[in-house]
Amino acid sequence: MWRKPTVSPYYRTPFAYLTLFCAMTDSAFADEPRVWNSADGKFSVEAELVGIENDNVQLLRTDNSKTVSVPIEKLGRRDQKYIRNHAQQVTSTNELTHRRAAWMEGQWGFRFNMPGMRQPKSLVEFDVQKMMDQIKVLDTAAWVQINLTQGANGSFYTSPHAELAKHVSPNIVPQRDLFGETLRALNEQGFKVIVYFATEGPTMGKHPDQAMPGVIDNWKSYAKSCQLTPNQAVAEIIVKEYSLRYGTKIAGWWFDHAKYGEIKLLEKAARAGNPEAVLAFNMGGSSKLLTCPESDFTAGHPTPMKKHSPSWEGNEVAITLIEKNNYINGSLGHFFPPMQKTWNSGKPAFETQQAVDWTMRIVQANGSITWAVALEDFKNKQAPLATFQFQQLKAINEAVKRSRSAATP
Repeated sequence: MWRKPTVSPYYRTPFAYLTLFCAMTDSAFADEPRVWNSADGKFSVEAELVGIENDNVQLLRTDNSKTVSVPIEKLGRRDQKYIRNHAQQVTSTNELTHRRAAWMEGQWGFRFNMPGMRQPKSLVEFDVQKMMDQIKVLDTAAWVQINLTQGANGSFYTSPHAELAKHVSPNIVPQRDLFGETLRALNEQGFKVIVYFATEGPTMGKHPDQAMPGVIDNWKSYAKSCQLTPNQAVAEIIVKEYSLRYGTKIAGWWFDHAKYGEIKLLEKAARAGNPEAVLAFNMGGSSKLLTCPESDFTAGHPTPMKKHSPSWEGNEVAITLIEKNNYINGSLGHFFPPMQKTWNSGKPAFETQQAVDWTMRIVQANGSITWAVALEDFKNKQAPLATFQFQQLKAINEAVKRSRSAATP
């Protein structure tokens, strides 16, 4: 028997006003880091607020770029007043989140990773129609996530970009618009599309050793010529261009390794073409569903696979949180596990019944879940989806159908 869902949108903690604070729009936050002090006066740190987890504040230190977690009750009275004053500006649930992610409540989707210019031959040969012919039977899935960058590598793309080709390298962007073709095909099948984007862009703050020679330097030089920092340019030159190009065909964005970018600028750029696009910023891998004020839904990255399998029981904490309250610090509770041992390859990580059970618990709690699914030919990144995982998606699809049919009067 599936567990009874919990639909109350916000979790009441002893620091309930912090939930309000974390959920507020960017206008509620200072643009610069501030000094935070402990209640006993023995500790202080200059840092930027990046999130709230239960009764702890997560601060990104300016001195070493590391995130620390500090119990709210141990902050000084001035800091707690600072939080409280901002929280008082919010007077209703709609003002907290505008509920852009309402269409994701009680829904599920899946993700596949297309080849980018790191594998130009595979990009040219990718068969979009073969993928559509396979996945069209998944008629209860509300969205599909597809990638504009080649996975977490922000220096290779799946769609043309004239400025990148001219000023950085013609070898990082394709002539074929594989992203655009897949986007249109998915929309025609009735799927909404959420974009995966590696926040680092050609700045390659997370993976500098994986860039082609000259790309990072060329990008930095071009950004400087535009009077932008490299991270600002990722938002203003790359994300904004794609957002305007594809407009409302894009329903949302999922930004990976968000700390390597300018989150507020990315938020604005991603909504340039669709003001109602839902956004998620990955603040780190954790079953506790880390989030930030700019996120409409939690990124949902599970405990890193280097530590545990995606099916590890510890990741079930994410489901329990969603069942307790489907909004986590103002963001819709969303979980994003891979079906196999890693994001894009490896042996299946879940028994089918476990995958179905986790999905149904989240869906019936009015949360959301996206399954990351490997391609059958993962080495060459060719369609269709891996056979075993696709059968699991079909089992999930049927379970959702049965549940909805039973709920219909």
